[in-house]
Amino acid sequence: MGVIPSKRFDPVTAKPDVRVEPGSLLRRFLSVRQHSLDLVADLGAEDLQIQSMPDVSPGKWHLAHTSWFFETFVLRALDSYAVFDPHFEELYNSYYNAVGPQFPRDRRGLISRPDLARVLAYRNYVDEHVGNLLAAGSVSPDVCAIIELGLNHEQQHQELMLMDIKHVLFQNPTWPAYKAVPPPASPPSRPAGWLEVEAVETQIGFDDEGFCFDNELPRHPELLTAHSLAVRLVTNAEYLE
Repeated sequence: MGVIPSKRFDPVTAKPDVRVEPGSLLRRFLSVRQHSLDLVADLGAEDLQIQSMPDVSPGKWHLAHTSWFFETFVLRALDSYAVFDPHFEELYNSYYNAVGPQFPRDRRGLISRPDLARVLAYRNYVDEHVGNLLAAGSVSPDVCAIIELGLNHEQQHQELMLMDIKHVLFQNPTWPAYKAVPPPASPPSRPAGWLEVEAVETQIGFDDEGFCFDNELPRHPELLTAHSLAVRLVTNAEYLE
């Protein structure tokens, strides 16, 4: 998955314009990286290997690719860094043509080797080196900005991981659940009722300091036409009706 931040920053060729303090960035780095592991904690190696359609990537690939980003755009620039495995440069590149060749997207499910254990070892290896770099406190603003980009990139992949595993599990006729969810204490009251919203011109787009992707810019006016909203969340059954 390729990403483009504000002002069309390319991590290969351009200089970032986002400024992040290394100490807070380290805490954020550890939190985001751990969340990816939390998302797959209840899944097995078989779940994380499957590619159910060309637009779905295996969970194992997501875990590796997000690590590949930090290795490629942060760690490889360090003289003291030794790459974890040179084969990963092609296996886990997505669309970064300037970096090198990529393994075909629709065949990612065929990459049974490296196995999940080695991919997790890769993540640990990358996390240790990026963590040490940030803990040293002497990281340039440009490198901090690339790490911030990588974290936003990984959060995008976290959304994809959930979407992709949902499609994978849906192929199973036993309909296994991603996670067990307790039923609501009581069914929602009916009818839901509606809130009528009048037409209004509003502003949309990024309007803050910090990171954003270029599709959040520029902030601009948008006409919001008149519409109705349910006064509470609706159920799937109500949606079907």
